Amino acid sequence: MLFNSFEFLFLFLPATLAVYYMLRHWVAHHAALVALTIASFVFYAWWDIRYLPLLLGSIIVNHVLGLLIARLGKQPWLAIGIILNLASIGLFKYADFFLWNINAVAGMNLPLPGFALPLAISFFTFQQISFLVDVARKQTKPAGWLGHGLFVSFFPQLIAGPIVRHNQIAPQYEDKTRKDDLAENIGVGLSIFSIGISKKVLLADNFEPFAASAFGAAARGDEVGLLEAWTGALCYTFQIFFDFSGYSDMATGLARMFGYKLPINFNAPYRARSVIDFWRRWHITLSHFLRDYLYIPLGGNRQGQVRRAINLTVVMLLGGLWHGAAWTFVFWGALHGIALGWCNWLNKIRPNGLLPSAPWISVVCTFIFVVIAWVFFRATSFEGAMLMLEGMAGLNGIGPGVGDEPFIAIAIGLAIVWGLPDTASIFVKWFDDVTIRTAGLIPQKGLRFTTRPWIAGTLAFLLFLSIVNAWNTAEFIYYNF
Repeated sequence: MLFNSFEFLFLFLPATLAVYYMLRHWVAHHAALVALTIASFVFYAWWDIRYLPLLLGSIIVNHVLGLLIARLGKQPWLAIGIILNLASIGLFKYADFFLWNINAVAGMNLPLPGFALPLAISFFTFQQISFLVDVARKQTKPAGWLGHGLFVSFFPQLIAGPIVRHNQIAPQYEDKTRKDDLAENIGVGLSIFSIGISKKVLLADNFEPFAASAFGAAARGDEVGLLEAWTGALCYTFQIFFDFSGYSDMATGLARMFGYKLPINFNAPYRARSVIDFWRRWHITLSHFLRDYLYIPLGGNRQGQVRRAINLTVVMLLGGLWHGAAWTFVFWGALHGIALGWCNWLNKIRPNGLLPSAPWISVVCTFIFVVIAWVFFRATSFEGAMLMLEGMAGLNGIGPGVGDEPFIAIAIGLAIVWGLPDTASIFVKWFDDVTIRTAGLIPQKGLRFTTRPWIAGTLAFLLFLSIVNAWNTAEFIYYNF
């Protein structure tokens, strides 16, 4: 079920909240966690119950491996755990991709298994790998069966993140003495959730038709004019931001309704002054995963500028492949990897930037690069991506008019991403200090909405509008990854 579906908003969520708090206050903290874990399994099984055994198996196997690593040392258990997790995601997500490429290169005709992609496998597999590595590094300790099950399956972040590390959430589950402020939990959580659902329903889903029109024409092999190409690329740029950051806000808000704090995943990424800055602000939890479990083990920046650039490119290539089994995703990752290496080199020769007196130029240039790179992320083939880029370069002429709606939508999108504070900066005082520092925010600088009734009224109105329009919403983009 979608977060913005009626069965979730009016049945699943109220029932889960009621049961959780009744058990927590009148029975026991442990009973409340059991109920929350069962609710999370029900939430996952609602999509396709056939894949529930896969999730349960992942929890059991990785918990046992975590215990073995903690008690007997990391070898060979860590290697076994990483291999098993990568084999799981490789079988379901990449088997067809690799076999298709083998057939294409070697002229073979190997049958493709055609496995359906289990929901959330990319996210919960990464969380399991981070858990095993952190146990091996002695940065966390395995919790009990219940704690590990909830760490993996907690429904607000199960499907599309944020990617949560064991030591970020397990201590919260284990804290039996925590005194919940029910009014604050529901108030803050519902406020964050309201912004998230508004991003999805009122913004992302209204950018989608303009993006789909342009990319659909390119996918059919049609020439795309300058106006259609740029409006399509820009609308997708806003669609994916409002869709994914909206999901992250909804996940964060839902978790807070139960009294738990998830890490911040976005911090105004389209105001970034470089590609380095962009990846400090976009999908922050994935950026930190790639940094800590791939980039640093590869050598990071310890072996010179050239090796650093190679490491960044390799990491982003794999990051692109993680998003989807297609060469367009790999190329998107390569573009960002090369750009990261370039920006690091520029920082070395010009520490204050090329134009320190005009930072807005850096913001615009970074934004344009991100827009162009998104073309490969959205396109279904290289041919379609190149047709879009040809149109954006004006090689197919201006093309027919696209109407006023896309330009109005783009103007609204630019006004929001460049002119309004992001969700995390508004609610910064309600996150833990580690999460705040990790996201590059300043503690105690958040907007105190509780003392401003007009803000609460605005959020309530946005929530009402979103629910009214929620009947016609699509799945979140990152559900496909």
